[in-house]
Amino acid sequence: MSVRRMTLFLLSMLSVLCVGAAKEPKKVGAAKKTVATILVYKEGQLLGNGVGVYSGAGELLASYSLFFGADSAVAITPDGVSREVQRIVGANDIYDCIKLRTASDKKLQPLPLATAVAAEGETLYLVTYGAKKSGTVEPLKVAAVSKVGGTPYYTFSFPMQERYLSAPVVNGNGELVALMQSTAPGDTINSYAVGASLAAGLTTTSLTYGSELFRKINIPVALPASQNEALTTLYLLQGYAYTDNRDRYLLPLDEYRELYPDSYEGCLMRAEYLVLADSAFDGARREWNRALKLSDKPDDVHYNISKVYATMLSRASGDDEQQLLDSAIVHIAKAVDIKPEPLYVQRKAELLYAKGDYASSFECYMALSQTNMGGAVTFVAASRCKEALEEWDAAIVCMDSAVNAFGADADASVAPYIIHRAMLKHRAKRYREAVLDYNAYAELREGQLNANFYYSREQAEYEAKMYQQAIDDIEMALYLQPDELVYLVEKGRLCYKVKLIDEAIAALTRAAELANDNPDAHYMLARCYMVKGEKAAAKASMLRAKELGHFDADARLQDIEAMQ
Repeated sequence: MSVRRMTLFLLSMLSVLCVGAAKEPKKVGAAKKTVATILVYKEGQLLGNGVGVYSGAGELLASYSLFFGADSAVAITPDGVSREVQRIVGANDIYDCIKLRTASDKKLQPLPLATAVAAEGETLYLVTYGAKKSGTVEPLKVAAVSKVGGTPYYTFSFPMQERYLSAPVVNGNGELVALMQSTAPGDTINSYAVGASLAAGLTTTSLTYGSELFRKINIPVALPASQNEALTTLYLLQGYAYTDNRDRYLLPLDEYRELYPDSYEGCLMRAEYLVLADSAFDGARREWNRALKLSDKPDDVHYNISKVYATMLSRASGDDEQQLLDSAIVHIAKAVDIKPEPLYVQRKAELLYAKGDYASSFECYMALSQTNMGGAVTFVAASRCKEALEEWDAAIVCMDSAVNAFGADADASVAPYIIHRAMLKHRAKRYREAVLDYNAYAELREGQLNANFYYSREQAEYEAKMYQQAIDDIEMALYLQPDELVYLVEKGRLCYKVKLIDEAIAALTRAAELANDNPDAHYMLARCYMVKGEKAAAKASMLRAKELGHFDADARLQDIEAMQ
């Protein structure tokens, strides 16, 4: 080694020794009380240990990677007090830091965060853990300061040791500046620390709560700090409530109820779980009664109660089903009476329809049509009520409103409403109007039609005495499904009507070949033979129809016997 290099080395060592020999500031020494050793466990077995620092009431900052696989952990402060880690508050895998919650008490005075970024050349202090306040304080000079995403990042000309990972770095005022970071393999000269404000500011949101970031650790995650975010998180977690992982919902639900004991939403969620998981209605009613006392929105409480009763309908039968439906209606009616929100009115209409009270359900849907939830779907629902009452003309009026809701520039999306109206007009015996709707539907569908459509339109055309159109449609239905028995029999009936007897016989003969036990095919075939004067063939077919139970066969046999 040259004399010059030896001289520089000795001077640098002297500099370090001089800094190390300097008396630590009093406030820096006090920081040792906030450093904790952390023991992490999995199923009662020790996984590892590390250090952390308290920066807030019960808020512990530490290394994220230390907790991989852990299901429990304890933090032990220099005074010998052991505190169990209760929740993960937030984590950052890029900077390997985690924020945890433990119990807090008056003895535990957290380290205040520094408000200013340390400058290059400034002396900071690395504080390590030691039992009975015997932790060490190592002075460090800041070699460089950079910022990554607004977070200060410090470099020290000081070799990193594993035991320093996530140890606090404080300034002369005893304020927490940074947390030590691991170094890249082979870097034995420098050490690094990330600004403590990053770890101290960690939290969860409803979107990050169940993220991969926390799945490596089996310690419960704290709900977001905001009550609204916490409530949103619970709604997102409800899917776990009825699975083998139900604790992923129940633990945060219990936490929410502890944090917000006056929140009626917590009561509603607990009641819903009690009913849907265990059919525990008595416990649920206690929660619902408490929710009604706590809430300034009794309508919302009654709506949620109704929703739970309605959900249970799918599991019930007989008297139980009726009781559940009645209870659901009682509570939704109370919600509507308190505040006729469109959502409540819709639910009431649905439940009344399920009960069979179609007239009352119709009234609800018509009231709903005057709100911001009105529209084509609402009018269709109202129409179905009138259908159930067999009030066809009224049902058609509702479908007119549904179609009109699309406006003059309606596209193919209106097609299902038009064909439904066509079917209603058919039932109302307004056959020509039904055909017009079928035609409009066909135009909207641009040729994308199936055999059943052609058969349905043929039925209306037949009744409207539009026989040529009917023949064209039944032929198209058979073109698409040549051996469909219903279509063959219908073609026979239609051709018989318009005296195309040979065509009728051909279709009906094919039908009888496909289904020899079909009474209609044999009956109509016999009628055709009667027109042609073929008595023997007519009698054979009619006897077969009688054998198969056709209601008119006996009378027609007498007519055949009378034939010359």
